Amino acid sequence: MNNFSFNLQNDGLAFLTLTRQSVNALSQEFIASLSELFDEISDNDKIRSLIISSSIKHFCAGADLKERADLTIEDSAHVVSAIGNCFAKLEKLPFPTISAINGSALGGGLEFTLCCDFRVAEDSAKIGLPETSLGIIPGAGGTQRLPRLIGLSKAKYWIYSARKFSAEEAFIDGVVDFLSPDGEVLETAIDLATELMENAPLALRAAKMSISKGYELSVSDALEVEKEAYEITLNSEDRTEALKAFSQKRPPKWSGK
Repeated sequence: MNNFSFNLQNDGLAFLTLTRQSVNALSQEFIASLSELFDEISDNDKIRSLIISSSIKHFCAGADLKERADLTIEDSAHVVSAIGNCFAKLEKLPFPTISAINGSALGGGLEFTLCCDFRVAEDSAKIGLPETSLGIIPGAGGTQRLPRLIGLSKAKYWIYSARKFSAEEAFIDGVVDFLSPDGEVLETAIDLATELMENAPLALRAAKMSISKGYELSVSDALEVEKEAYEITLNSEDRTEALKAFSQKRPPKWSGK
């Protein structure tokens, strides 16, 4: 079953389009396929940015509850662990990632987007973590990534209340980074990716590595991570090209090396 499509353009912009019928519910097959894809693209130097979007009415409504109903408690725990591992692979991708949210991103669907660098949502989108209303908690990273993104108090309200927030509310709270008119969320995400891709590919990867690795460390240890990342760019062909382009008053031509 085709749950998604993947396309890499010549300019380095990659598209992961979710196509699973109805609401892109996170079935075991769906997660296994996504996890395999993230493994495959993690070391692809041609990718400069990745946009994740949906071709159907909703971005992702979270767990496949029909599938879960037939699982034992042990099997359910295994599925949630697999989802968490899949999302961790997305979070660790070395290039900028953007989720384009249409319809709704609920439960595991929101946890999915929290692993991206940026979230763009259309004005009518509904976003939330409704797990406590179902007798559980977010189990694929939501209780950890959301507080780190928007702070403890706001994250607690999002999780404790189980509310479905509007895109505007999500934007105000910092869960969503950019808003777009309905029907234009993919275009807005492409505009963002295009803006990012004007800069050196290797520098973007080094910056992401420095931020991601350093965030959980002490400042002194994180500065060592930053130093290592900076040295990668210092010795790069792109840095040499940037200096030449500046002196020649022209746009740089990036090689990603």
